Amino acid sequence: MEWLVLLHVLSAIIGLGPAYAFPLLLRPTTSVEEMERSLRQVARLELFPKISGTLAVLSGIVLFWIGSYGSLLQLWIGGTLVLYILIEVLIVGFLAPALKKLQAALSSPDARTRPEAPAPLAAMYAKVRNLHLWATVLGTIIFILMILKPH
Repeated sequence: MEWLVLLHVLSAIIGLGPAYAFPLLLRPTTSVEEMERSLRQVARLELFPKISGTLAVLSGIVLFWIGSYGSLLQLWIGGTLVLYILIEVLIVGFLAPALKKLQAALSSPDARTRPEAPAPLAAMYAKVRNLHLWATVLGTIIFILMILKPH
């Protein structure tokens, strides 16, 4: 079981670690070129949360199932699951569509002819950045619950 705990912790760190850089990589800008560059950097790093984050969740479920961690209704276990679901809803339901809309707007001929992004484009970029920031905040709360294990 110790190897499974090690796998769980390492996959959580490796999976979520790069996600903490997303809001920093998506720094405020009005340049279309800078927006595109930042989005490309984030896209390269998204592989880590997708693979290792999933492994962390799966190993956590196995740990709970084979271990003696008590009731699923404990704050640290139930709260973590609820927060994880919220993160997934945030990413799949809000971030992915906003990002798709932003990428389409960035590739439009109108955006390409301007060095500065039009206000609606800048607002879409800010929304994507803020959604990443909220996912990071919720992920931090998960780490806190996992470490402190409040009842």
